[in-house]
Order: sequence, then C-alpha cells, then structure tokens
Amino acid sequence: QGPMTINVREARTDRDWEFALDILHGVYAGEAYSTWERVQRTMTRTNLEGQGAFLVAVDEADQILGATILLAPGSPMHQVAVDGEREFRMLAVAQEARGHGAGEALVKACIDRAQSEHANGVVLWTQPTMKAAHRLYERLGFTRASDRDEPDPRGFMRLVYRCALPMG
Repeated sequence: QGPMTINVREARTDRDWEFALDILHGVYAGEAYSTWERVQRTMTRTNLEGQGAFLVAVDEADQILGATILLAPGSPMHQVAVDGEREFRMLAVAQEARGHGAGEALVKACIDRAQSEHANGVVLWTQPTMKAAHRLYERLGFTRASDRDEPDPRGFMRLVYRCALPMG
C-alpha cells in the first residue's frame, strides 16, 4: 500500500457536515481540549455555516479524515486575525487518519486560499498542550506571535501562530 492520496474540498452535503463535525467533536471533546457542552454549543453547522470555508480532507474513497474552517473576512468567529489576515480555527484529524498528511493538507489549503485572496498572512491560536499541531505549523512556515497570545477563560494561554504570505 503506497502513500495515501489526500484532497481538500469544502463540505458540501449533509453527510460531509455530519462526518466532519463528528471528527471535530471527537478530537476536541474526546481528547479533553474542550468540554462536550462547549463543543456541542460551538461546533455546529448552524454556527459554522456562512462563517467561511468549512474544509474537509478526504482520501481516495472520499472518506473524511479531518476538517477545519477558514474564516471569511469579517466573520464574528475571528479571535486573533487583524486586517489583511485570514484565520483558521478548529483543525482536527480523526485519530486513525493521523500521520498520513491530512492535517498538513488542510493547513496548506488554508494558506493557498488566503494567498489567492491576497491576504498578507494566516493566523491561528492553539492550546499549549497541542504539541503535534505546533510541530505541523512550524514545519509549514508558521512562527509564534507570542506578543499576540491571550489568556483563555478556561485557564490556559492561547498561543498565536502566524504564517506571513508574500504579497503580490
């Protein structure tokens, strides 16, 4: 079995949304990055639809491996982006799909879209315990923007990462 082919596309169908939200819930609540109550309140189609591009990473059989949302400029879900930047939130890859490039494909898709829309950078915040995510972001050109870190009401520091994009 060769390397997995991973594509990224927007969630289109009810099934896409259902599978992708299941992955987000499983990672964020199941791995204790958030509470079930908070996840079920914020990670819903009603809350996310219309906020930006809800991207899914899929394998050759179109099975969803992971998801994230690249927020549209002006989305009220923005937490760290400033003018000219694009922000993505809630990156998650199903446990059984990790290590095959789904997370990387999703981050690269966010960077590519932001660049095609002439953004000057891509930003995100992450929790201090998400070490694998930090390594992924750094490998893909993100650097810590520690001057933009902020306390989270849940008792940890939100670590901000930024990837500068070439202009033009």
